Amino acid sequence: MDWHPKNVMLTALFLATKTTNHPISLESYTSNIPRTAPSDVLDLEFLVAQSLAFEFAVWHAHRALWGLWLDLQALPEPPHRDALQQSYDVALQHVRTSRLTDAELLYSPSQIALACMSLAAPDLAASWAQAKGAEPALETIQAIKDMILRDGDVPSVEVVREIDRRLKVCKNPEKVVGSKAYIARKAQEEKNAEAKRAKKAEGVRRAMEDGDPFGDELNGDMDMTGGLDDDD
Repeated sequence: MDWHPKNVMLTALFLATKTTNHPISLESYTSNIPRTAPSDVLDLEFLVAQSLAFEFAVWHAHRALWGLWLDLQALPEPPHRDALQQSYDVALQHVRTSRLTDAELLYSPSQIALACMSLAAPDLAASWAQAKGAEPALETIQAIKDMILRDGDVPSVEVVREIDRRLKVCKNPEKVVGSKAYIARKAQEEKNAEAKRAKKAEGVRRAMEDGDPFGDELNGDMDMTGGLDDDD
């Protein structure tokens, strides 16, 4: 909740353009998005990448559904290609709907994909589960189907605006550029950095005054080796 989800989403999309070999300049990217400055993306770019542990290839239910579709074509008695394509298209819509629910937080991509295929074509999904020995998972699949049908409604504009308003209030003020808390935090960071620099400079000054710019550690090493004479 430190940052607005919109900025995180825009940053994730910008990173996706890079990792899929479709790079777009930051200025060009943000110029096409209303009320978005380059800093909105740049401030979070490294943080999002770090949070993903720099694993940019995220396997989701869309890819799992594609694999399931290929498996169905390899069944001993595969369905007609047109019927299979139609079932895949309907299942794909259910996958998109599932992203409006908590399914991705609770279940694996393959489970969500099978549930979506079951919604589109129950017989095909059952045939696949039987071929793969996955019948015991059908109870979980039913739970996912219920979730998609129950919670997969697209929120209204009014609901989205209310959520957006609340999120803006919930943001950590120290992360909001220009806020009093942000300015105070930056000032404290600069004060701490200045104190650190001053302490380091004072240590160097004292060492110079003592005629020992290298410190005791290096002198100790020289004593152990017998020191340096003129010949050395």
